[in-house]
Amino acid sequence: MHRRSWAAAALAAVTVAAAVCGGALAPHDPAASIGMPWAPPGAQWPLGTDVAGRDVLSRLLAGGRDLTLTALAAAVAAGLAGVAGGLAAGWAGGRIGRWLTAPADLLLASPFMLTALVLAVALPAPAAVIAGTVCGGAPLGLRMVRDLVRQARRTGYAEAARCRGETAVAIVGREILPSVAGLASADVVLRFVLALQLAAAFGMLGLGPRPPAPDWGSMLRENLAGAALNPAALVAPAAALTVLALVAMLLSAALNAPSRPGANTLPHVTAAATTRGDAVLAVVGLTVADDHGRPIVTEGALHAGPGEVIAIVGPSGSGKTTMVRAALDILEPGLHRTGGVVTWRGSPVRPGWDARRWRRAHVGLLDQDPAGSLNPLLGVGALVGEGRRRSPAMVPAMLTALGLDADRLRHRRPHRLSGGQAQRVALARALLGDPGLLVLDEPTSGLDPGTLDLVVQAIERRRGDGRSVTLVISHDAAFVARVADRVLTIGTPDTAALDAVPGAAHQDRAEQPVLRVRGLCLAQGRETLLAGTDLTLWPGELVAVLGPSGAGKSTLLRALTGLLPPEAGDLWLHGLPLAWPLDRRPREALRDVQLVGQDPAGALNPAHRVATALARPACVLRGLSRAQAYAEVPGLLRQVGLDPALAARRPGELSGGQRQRVALARALAAGPAVLLADEITSALDDVTAAGLLRLLERLRADGLAVLLITHDRGVAARADRVLHLADHRLSQDPIGTETHTRAP
Repeated sequence: MHRRSWAAAALAAVTVAAAVCGGALAPHDPAASIGMPWAPPGAQWPLGTDVAGRDVLSRLLAGGRDLTLTALAAAVAAGLAGVAGGLAAGWAGGRIGRWLTAPADLLLASPFMLTALVLAVALPAPAAVIAGTVCGGAPLGLRMVRDLVRQARRTGYAEAARCRGETAVAIVGREILPSVAGLASADVVLRFVLALQLAAAFGMLGLGPRPPAPDWGSMLRENLAGAALNPAALVAPAAALTVLALVAMLLSAALNAPSRPGANTLPHVTAAATTRGDAVLAVVGLTVADDHGRPIVTEGALHAGPGEVIAIVGPSGSGKTTMVRAALDILEPGLHRTGGVVTWRGSPVRPGWDARRWRRAHVGLLDQDPAGSLNPLLGVGALVGEGRRRSPAMVPAMLTALGLDADRLRHRRPHRLSGGQAQRVALARALLGDPGLLVLDEPTSGLDPGTLDLVVQAIERRRGDGRSVTLVISHDAAFVARVADRVLTIGTPDTAALDAVPGAAHQDRAEQPVLRVRGLCLAQGRETLLAGTDLTLWPGELVAVLGPSGAGKSTLLRALTGLLPPEAGDLWLHGLPLAWPLDRRPREALRDVQLVGQDPAGALNPAHRVATALARPACVLRGLSRAQAYAEVPGLLRQVGLDPALAARRPGELSGGQRQRVALARALAAGPAVLLADEITSALDDVTAAGLLRLLERLRADGLAVLLITHDRGVAARADRVLHLADHRLSQDPIGTETHTRAP
């Protein structure tokens, strides 16, 4: 938890302790009559007396104990029931998941207050509160956790755990539960508020503790008639209940807050540019600091005239995205814009509500993680038109302009899109309505050359209108050269670690194919992706696979990894037959075949630190002790050109390129014989990407075979062979005749 979460937790602990232990501070016996009924406050009794002449302050201090403890027990019971049910239903899915969810749906369909009243009559008050909270709160928690688990099952970190051969219990307990723990904890706190209200309601209805036992709910019922004589007798318990509920809500909000970047998450960036009087967008003196006051960006400045395209470039982690998001006033939690002026067409854009109105009216944004920015519950058509009052005919036209089949994809949800398709859907949403300011953060990752041309054309059309401004954040030097009018460079690359680390040790292998596939047939639903494909991969060989977005390249890697068994085909590893499903592969095979997925954002568990992610494969697949595995972490980070200090950070504190390299380091931690790499250079600048390819060359010299999916012809040119996936076939690419160095 970050500092605010700890502060909220401390405040909640103190408040609950005061409610539970306050009776020890009562100046009088809470059950004893010491004066006239409803006597006003005075020196002898600061809050006056109640209906029976008892000291209101003493009853207030003692009246929260049983109510609070009962609410805590009810919240824990409801939370555990909801989390356990949600984990089971979300992981099982299908018919089992529906059967597990059915009781929760039945309880949600029942009138809650009617159920609670029946329980209050049938059971003692504390038991009724617990049972009522479970019946009213657990179903909501179950559904929330179930949906979160469904999403987590498709993430790269869950698939990496499956590829390590971890059991379902281990994956749910080690990977999925920590990733949903924040929301689940926040939900438990909300169940506490529900239980608190229910217990107070029972007391007001006379179903709580019997007089003269002190209880805040009973105090409200007993003193309602005397509110005019001594308002404090009624206001005091109401205020106590309100304070306890508000503190709980504050804790829930803190637990549900996104992870915050830690100290020194980003390098200190200074960006400078001259300003012009005709600038449509002008940023002057922009300053960003973290929660500790450390400067992240100082004197950031840029300007863009009518129709201009400005490219912002620099190495991974240099702060390019941070500077632009500061200008848009959408910084990540933990970072704050502390200075600077942003003007749009001569008018200042102030942070807060003014910036929100500006973004809504004038800004279109393609985020660095396009798949994560798409609502998983909406189809493509609804996603593109989301929040836009435009003609329905504009949505398919925009999708078609970006090379997508609007009719086929209209109702498809994001998890059924390839990386390149998700990229274009997010871009179509940003472009719809022709915003005055278009911000594209890494718009070319995951796009094939043909699709890239369509993106360039879309940018060119904006340049020609003479009014729009386009900001492009990119590592793709060729793309920047094609579209940018001016370039703003931030940071300097540092890849010394990549050049200094020797290759990992591998056993010498016989000169036979390390991986061989015959007659592979793959389908997605009713759509055939591959039909009768053969593939051979030799030790030390780098084979690149090119092809249009959505052709099935990533699906091919998932099949080889065992995540998606094919319709047909045979597979051999080191000359021995290998089963397609993961659960039928021996541990040696799981270790030998490692996958680095396409999505840097979903590749790492947001709840785990980098060191945990890198140590786990060595423990599971290589049998190392925990201490031995953690001792290898600094070397793995250096191997991929990262500072070992990053081991203590979580994925939310890393840039996209850093996450991509950590995912590669995690695969290398297993000591594989075959590396299946899906666009591992897409989020890297040219210098860092070149260093990473040199690392692969050194590892290949020790026998590592690499099957690499890429859209970058420059990367493919370094391969021994280049294959092209199109029309359901995997065939030799024309570039392969120039780069082929090893006969299969």
